[in-house]
Amino acid sequence: MPHISRVAVVEYNSLVRRGLESLLSGFPGALLVSVVAEPHELAAGLAGRLGPDVIVLGPPPDPGLDLDRVIGSLSELGRVLVVGDFLGGRQVSEALRAGAYGCVSRQTDDEELLGAIGTVAQGGMHISPVLAARLRAELRRPPAASPPTLARREIETLRWLAAGLTHRQIARRMALTETTVSTYVKRIRNKLGVGNKADLTRKALELGLLSGSEARPSVTDGPWDERARPPAA
Repeated sequence: MPHISRVAVVEYNSLVRRGLESLLSGFPGALLVSVVAEPHELAAGLAGRLGPDVIVLGPPPDPGLDLDRVIGSLSELGRVLVVGDFLGGRQVSEALRAGAYGCVSRQTDDEELLGAIGTVAQGGMHISPVLAARLRAELRRPPAASPPTLARREIETLRWLAAGLTHRQIARRMALTETTVSTYVKRIRNKLGVGNKADLTRKALELGLLSGSEARPSVTDGPWDERARPPAA
């Protein structure tokens, strides 16, 4: 009797999601157990039920979202097969390190995708040819230098800067003097090797010190919010 793989789909794009659902529903080697748009929906829907052998994951479109974290959380539910083109600086090698069992391009044809699902379901690994070339290039690069280490208060200061606050406003929120905040900012700039605020925020995002949401000002907690209270000691 041929093995039938239990498959779940997590895909943000509704059109692609419906296409995957149609393909897998008509494939005799797969039992489609869940089709959702967000990772958290899969975990909620599987509560108390047998998990999938394979989770077909379409990466979130926002490059600021942490794909590694998404893969890591889904890996607790089943083997992850990523379907994406790894744009916006995302790397195939990072997806594999995060726990993915395979990566295929969005240009992959139906036959290869179904074959990749079967391979991953059996505990194997599958990388589509176009992504294999990228993976080889990534592995041949020299190791990146270790990111600079910022102290806890320096990271807190950096987050307020990225949110658009002035030194005075940061001082109020952190219960510090403006001089101390200026010292923190100077240290941060020296450690990250950047000068202006825009480059400082960009560098912090590249190093993973900030999430994409932390780099966007909030209407209720921006530089114009003079009523905010500093955190309790």
